[in-house]
Amino acid sequence: MKGIVVTSPYYPQPSAAEPTRPAPNPLGLASLVVGAIGPLLGALFLIIQAVALGSGGGTDVFQIVSTTGNVLSGLVAVAALVLGLVAITRPGRSKTLAAAGIALGASGLVGVLSVLLYGVVLSLVY
Repeated sequence: MKGIVVTSPYYPQPSAAEPTRPAPNPLGLASLVVGAIGPLLGALFLIIQAVALGSGGGTDVFQIVSTTGNVLSGLVAVAALVLGLVAITRPGRSKTLAAAGIALGASGLVGVLSVLLYGVVLSLVY
């Protein structure tokens, strides 16, 4: 009985019009997770700065904490961008999480660059 196709309402046949789901993208997930770490680092270093100022640490301690937070946030943002860009270029893989990781990384990088620009403007004005 070769060549006979049996159709049954209990076993629906896949149609050619059904879209296939892209494969999961672990790099996209990693990009999203790393990108989400940036805002958490920012909040943590804000609390550390407040404690440093409240304990009378002075402006030197505040500057060290601020610089450390900005450097770490910048590194995390660049890592999220790189992971997201690599993940989004993988063919046949889901792009959603990679796009979200790219967005978080880019916004983190814009935040770090704006803090640097703010410092440059202040040094020029005062």
